[in-house]
Amino acid sequence: MQQQDNKYLSNRKLVKSGSLLEIYQFGRDIHLERRIRHIKSEEELEDAKKFPKPKASQEEILKSSARRAKRMIKRLIMANCFLWFKTKGQPYLPITLTLTFKENIVNLKQANYEFTKFIRRLNYETNGIEGKDLKQSNLKYLAVFELQKRGAIHYHMIFFNLPYIKDVYRKMYKIWGQGRIMVGGKDKNFTKVKNQAQLQKIIFYFIKYIQKSVFENNCPRQKKYIASKGLLKPQENSFVEVVSLVESKLPSESLVYKYDGESEYNNSDINDTIGKPVNFMRWFNYQQYDLSKFPELDENIAEILTGHSLDDIDF
Repeated sequence: MQQQDNKYLSNRKLVKSGSLLEIYQFGRDIHLERRIRHIKSEEELEDAKKFPKPKASQEEILKSSARRAKRMIKRLIMANCFLWFKTKGQPYLPITLTLTFKENIVNLKQANYEFTKFIRRLNYETNGIEGKDLKQSNLKYLAVFELQKRGAIHYHMIFFNLPYIKDVYRKMYKIWGQGRIMVGGKDKNFTKVKNQAQLQKIIFYFIKYIQKSVFENNCPRQKKYIASKGLLKPQENSFVEVVSLVESKLPSESLVYKYDGESEYNNSDINDTIGKPVNFMRWFNYQQYDLSKFPELDENIAEILTGHSLDDIDF
């Protein structure tokens, strides 16, 4: 990373979400200016004049919003599954849940109101089980809503620290009080997520509802997922030295996906086509790694990232 006029520049980015590690390389340096508004360079301004960005259509806006939501949902699930612990040190096993309304509720504001009451009552129940302050909001979860063809709203949830509840189906049904509750599509079957293979299926299960809602115009400005407060956040780092250090430690068998945007860009005629829009980054390369089979390395990388934060830099 280089410093230029008090601006820290980098063309790398690393995001670690639990055992999921993503590494980006961009075709241009980006500014790492914390809490400072991005000021375009002369080169950026010239590119903006040569290649004016076309106005995005409603369809493109919805697709872009869905991509961001799916990316964050995957990262939040990976960053929190198996990483919340009971008092004796054992990790909670994540549990998925679907909430449906017996009435055909199509108003999202009304549905969210009932959802909030459900979470409040469930927190009260689980706090009593674990001997915590009954009014605290201790449950950690993520939820997405689905709009069915008839307009009815469903909620699909994953809990990261739901404790054991005796006679769970009857109690959960009573706490919800609005209709059916399902897990894995089956009534009275509370299946816990026990391994990475199941976790990947869960992630796909969640983001497919985001994909289905891409062209929904009912709630265009509504956030596409609900996340409880206090969830563990993905670790991000854009220091070139740190990203390079982490890369040097990664075994080749941990790589699960690779995208070579640089080659795609260089092999296209985009630079010879006047008026064709060019993204500021020009191109980006992307690698995705799975560290679930390398627990010691996973822990070591987390420590490296914790010790090299952008917040440690004085601008």
